[in-house]
Amino acid sequence: IIMLVKVWFMIVRGRVDWIETFRQCNMIGLKSFLVVAITALFTGFAMSLQISRELVTFGADTAIGGVVSLALIREIGPITAGVMLAGRVGSAIAAELTTMMITEQIDALEVMHIDPVEFLVVPRYLAGVMMMPVLSCYAMFIGLLAGVIIANTAANLPVATFLDSVKQTILDRDFFVHFLKAFINATIVTIMSCAIGLSTRGGAEDVGIATTRSIVWTMTLIFVFNFIVTSLTYAPR
Repeated sequence: IIMLVKVWFMIVRGRVDWIETFRQCNMIGLKSFLVVAITALFTGFAMSLQISRELVTFGADTAIGGVVSLALIREIGPITAGVMLAGRVGSAIAAELTTMMITEQIDALEVMHIDPVEFLVVPRYLAGVMMMPVLSCYAMFIGLLAGVIIANTAANLPVATFLDSVKQTILDRDFFVHFLKAFINATIVTIMSCAIGLSTRGGAEDVGIATTRSIVWTMTLIFVFNFIVTSLTYAPR
């Protein structure tokens, strides 16, 4: 929490290295597109197949599009992108910063009067906040495409009927919840990974320990805050 407040304070004061931030955007965002696409695609396939079979059984096949899209926008999209970033990006950040701590590179920065939080954490946080909504929307789109394919092949539901159900079900509030979860997930992944990396001491063995701690804590907090946001923003339609 202290680190997050310090990061926000530096951003407000304009103490941001934008060149490093955009480099981190490439590392965090662009290089995560493939793994997010594969995960979202097969998650959408599996979820749509289950939903299609159940709704067809009850004669509610026209609602497949609405149910699938609602699950993707409110839950699956942000969760998929968040978990993939926690596994791919969070672990890399924790390992990198832990290595810098062990090899005394952080001490060298402090000797040169360079704030490690400003130099290392702020660019990673801003890159995560900028790229996570993009990855979440990307995961949502891929999952929706998978839903269209499954609904059309497994339930013989026309694409137009699927999309019409989506339009009737999705509200502006659902997109607000989607982007709110994306912002929270980005904050959790970047700040937790940086905090764990900068607080680790020891030897080479501690790099693996810090990486494991980063993955476990970020994924746990993603699911916890996902439930909290859902419970606070849900209201009967």
